[in-house]
Amino acid sequence: MVVVWPAAALAQGGPPIPGPVDRPEGFAEVRAKYEGLSRDVVVEAGYEIPPECVAVPGIGGMGYHATHPERYQEQFEAGEMDAEHPPILLLDKDYVVRGLEWEAKDIGQGELELYGQTVELQPGHPGVEEPHYMLHAYFRPDGKVLLISSASVPPFDPELECLPGMPGTGAGGMAGGGLPLGSTAATLSLLMASGYVVLALCDA
Repeated sequence: MVVVWPAAALAQGGPPIPGPVDRPEGFAEVRAKYEGLSRDVVVEAGYEIPPECVAVPGIGGMGYHATHPERYQEQFEAGEMDAEHPPILLLDKDYVVRGLEWEAKDIGQGELELYGQTVELQPGHPGVEEPHYMLHAYFRPDGKVLLISSASVPPFDPELECLPGMPGTGAGGMAGGGLPLGSTAATLSLLMASGYVVLALCDA
């Protein structure tokens, strides 16, 4: 798995990372359904958890991406985000749900809006090569939430970490067992030449 982001979004002096905001209307209910769920409960609910935990020292992390295949496919292909049924749960190093994620395909619908956020069209990446819409929501104390929906801000929670040595983590902006040969290497070379930064790399 590879995570990439435009270099301009990471450059010093670029757009600041947004701060947590008070609970958006309707968010408290969906948060209460998922916050703190364990790995076993997440799996029982139909989500699939990959072995990789995505984090980059000095930037933050997204953790484990537990994905509900049916929800993801339905919402993504329709170009819609179902506020009450997140297709992706973000788990921390202890396999506890710390955030939620929505993704939607660009079908010409224009910018989306979810929980008071304008969700911008964001660059594609290996795995989902086409540009698409994403909203990341990370839980904060006292009902606050960190919402990232901008194309200019990497969707990482500065407070979310993975255990050292986990697949998908590492220093220097690259992780895993080295760059694999073949089409993946060619893709990464093209991305970096086009102004992208490889944030995490690990075996699929």
